[in-house]
Amino acid sequence: MEQEKLYEAGCAALEKSDFSQAKELLLQAYQAKKTFKVNYLLFTALKGLRDHQMASLLAEDYLLDYLRDDQKLTEYVTEMIYAGKVRKIEMTLNLMSGFMSAKEKDNFMRLFDQTLATVRTQTDVNTLTKKLKHLGALDILEQRQVFEASGSLTIAEFVESVSADLVDEDVHPLVRAAILDELRYLGSEKTVTYLLFTGEKQDFVPGDLKELDDYMMYQRLVALLEADLEYAADQKTQILAELKLKLQLLYPKLTAPFADPEKLYAVLLGKSDLEAQEREFAQALENSLAQWMV
Repeated sequence: MEQEKLYEAGCAALEKSDFSQAKELLLQAYQAKKTFKVNYLLFTALKGLRDHQMASLLAEDYLLDYLRDDQKLTEYVTEMIYAGKVRKIEMTLNLMSGFMSAKEKDNFMRLFDQTLATVRTQTDVNTLTKKLKHLGALDILEQRQVFEASGSLTIAEFVESVSADLVDEDVHPLVRAAILDELRYLGSEKTVTYLLFTGEKQDFVPGDLKELDDYMMYQRLVALLEADLEYAADQKTQILAELKLKLQLLYPKLTAPFADPEKLYAVLLGKSDLEAQEREFAQALENSLAQWMV
């Protein structure tokens, strides 16, 4: 069926509140040709099906269009909260508040508070925050699950709940790094103490940290990989993913074990000419990733 006919049939199904049929037809129309008009109608169908995760993801294709229109922004905020992306939409509203009138700010914050209160009649936030405060008592899989679920907490709730996790050796280093990176994303200006992979504790202001990709060390390592003739071109994407995971273990002090990029590159990839101490550190990284992959 042509894109225009799929679109018209999808609109007709939507008018009849046949959301399943509308989703099927409009998804085909959207795949044939992506436009904001079709995106919003498909978003409406997903909203009717209460598929909050997919609706919120779909809206991100044309996020600026949703943010420009108060009615569509209202719908987007609601879907984000129902999808458990509370902190993300709270951050978005905070960033937008400088461009809103006082009335608009009040309206959207009231919408945020009321929608969150409704959602929380169906969820146990106290149990989630309690688990988040004591991640080290959980196995690694549950640590990952709780951190992911913590997206349903507000910024204040999250910040208040994670300080002990940042120095807990029983919290997996990748979870600790993810928490610290989330605080960076939130622009937190409160100094935190963080347990590095190397075992030292150091104070950081998360809002002053950079994303991993912006570190000079990361960029040097990528350049070394690109020039490394030991690996075929089709292997390098997978190797880069492995490098990034190991660097996340070391985040935010990538130079803590080895300041020389070539030495760190050799250790991260477990090259054959490592000295005993370097092999030991390389093995510690491998062991940590093995725990993560279970």
